Amino acid sequence: MALLYRATRLKDRADTHVFTFVVTRAITVDRDDVNSKDFCCAHQRWAVALGRSGDASLGVYLVWRGVCEGMRVYVDFTFTLLSKDHFTANESFSGKQVRFTAGCAAHGRVRCVSFAELNKFTDARGQFLLELSMSKVRTLYSCELRAPRLDTPPIAFAGFDWSVSASGGNNKEPLSLRLVRLSGEGQMCRVRFALALGEGERRLHSGPLECICDADGHTLPWIPRVPSRLLSKGVRLTVELVWVTALAELAIPAGGRAVTCYDRDKQAWAIRCDMQSESVRLHMLYRDVHNVPLNHLRYVSWSAWLLRANPAPGEPDSEELPGSPFRHYYAQELTDDGLMMETSLLVEDISRPGCPFLHPGSELRVRLEWGDTYLLFQANYHVYDDLCRLQGHQMRREIAALQAENYSLERQLFSYQKSLAYAQAQAGEPTAADSGRRSPAERSLSTDTEYA
Repeated sequence: MALLYRATRLKDRADTHVFTFVVTRAITVDRDDVNSKDFCCAHQRWAVALGRSGDASLGVYLVWRGVCEGMRVYVDFTFTLLSKDHFTANESFSGKQVRFTAGCAAHGRVRCVSFAELNKFTDARGQFLLELSMSKVRTLYSCELRAPRLDTPPIAFAGFDWSVSASGGNNKEPLSLRLVRLSGEGQMCRVRFALALGEGERRLHSGPLECICDADGHTLPWIPRVPSRLLSKGVRLTVELVWVTALAELAIPAGGRAVTCYDRDKQAWAIRCDMQSESVRLHMLYRDVHNVPLNHLRYVSWSAWLLRANPAPGEPDSEELPGSPFRHYYAQELTDDGLMMETSLLVEDISRPGCPFLHPGSELRVRLEWGDTYLLFQANYHVYDDLCRLQGHQMRREIAALQAENYSLERQLFSYQKSLAYAQAQAGEPTAADSGRRSPAERSLSTDTEYA
């Protein structure tokens, strides 16, 4: 078994996720093929598979579990076997913008490392750590739109089924395209996507679109300027799904009564107002903490906003809470003490007329946006450890970048020294060899094969 041990999300442009797995002795001692449980990254479901390549080598693969016809997923990934001695002895391989489709849902290396070399990575129990880094994940779906069929087949993404619906496209009504959520009735969510019609130079692109998908599953339409006869001839539609986050809007009484809500995994939470400080605080409590399996951690992240009662024109309808997004690890316990979320709203301002955040019925309205959630093996872990892990990954990347830069400078220096020695020889100038000394260029000739 490959157990998901830890997960770290780096704050970089590529939105890199790093997953660490504990690979049990089944692959090293019993020589059985092992797989991990499904995990989520970039709103797609994935798994890690390890198997034997003959009797001598270990194969490692990344498997796309959310297979959908017409969909393709591109991802940069790197597998690394972590050495128990030093990070320079790690064994790794990578792929850039590897394409996963319904016909090819697994990619990796057939011979990653030989079983004879695995002792550099295994501990006394025959287990070792496998690290998976995933970044620049893109999800694209394409199909042909042709009248009279103006809806795409269901598209599975982020735990929901979606479809793109087209209307109009005649002389009376312009063509309108709308992303529609087909499942999750009553669930609000925020979605970011892009639409494109046609191919080549005549391709029309909507650009990034971001909106709140209401409880009925509707989003704002995109109205491209295309000829009215386009749908009758047929046109290529491409959808890029970037991310989807589930939303929950709660009316919380200022008096202190708790309100229950549920996250994406149908786990119960309770939120109440706390007036025991200068500013209003929201007490977030995980009611289903007893559902976390023994010797496991459940990592949950979320963001929170206070909604204004009557926002002025041009004024945002909400204010994000300081410290958002919030992150916490939960282990199985009898009770959860909860997490306090500070707000910028003073307690004394609630009783004053015209409080911008007080709704009818003396209620505060809070919007929750659920982020990543992972079930991790081993419960002896703390949120403070995230900083050390994050810095460790950053330092390794920095070292790799400096090594590459140093290698490039050494190549340039070697080339310059050879050119200088050649120019001196052509000009008939005395070289260091004539005086019994070796020039830097000649000393570098012995390392020519290192830079070949």
